Amino acid sequence: MLQYLNTDGIRTIGSVLGQSIALDYYVRQVDGMVAEFTDINREMETTGKFKMQRKKLFQLVGKANSNLADVILKLGLFERSDIAWKDAKYAQIWEYLRDEFELTQRFASLDFKLKFVEHNIRFLQEILQNRKSDFLEWLIIGLIGAEILLSLYDIVHRSTSL
Repeated sequence: MLQYLNTDGIRTIGSVLGQSIALDYYVRQVDGMVAEFTDINREMETTGKFKMQRKKLFQLVGKANSNLADVILKLGLFERSDIAWKDAKYAQIWEYLRDEFELTQRFASLDFKLKFVEHNIRFLQEILQNRKSDFLEWLIIGLIGAEILLSLYDIVHRSTSL
């Protein structure tokens, strides 16, 4: 498709190649997160317990969100290069290379994996929230029990002093 090589052609090819390489990087990052959640889920399956600390979960949330934002904002995966906007032959090359490197399909796969990560994050946050709620409920029960014991002590103390 590229009949002769010039700076605009190199920029067009370079932009798609750069997006492809960067997309590979983000796919590896997300694959790592998917593997972490798979390990967590397997551990919960075998032990029936969830042992992750809140800080670690929040770090995973931040990592997932920043990866998605980076893909959308920094990678510019859905934005044509300026050269492709200005000249139809470079637009064809740009489209051809995007199809050849399957950027749209690879992004769809990445998006699916990020949705899996998001689903797991939501599930694990609910578990942590339920733990906190249970702790607070037991704390309230303990405080009510302490109040009852103090009231009983006060009643017994007043009745013996009369």
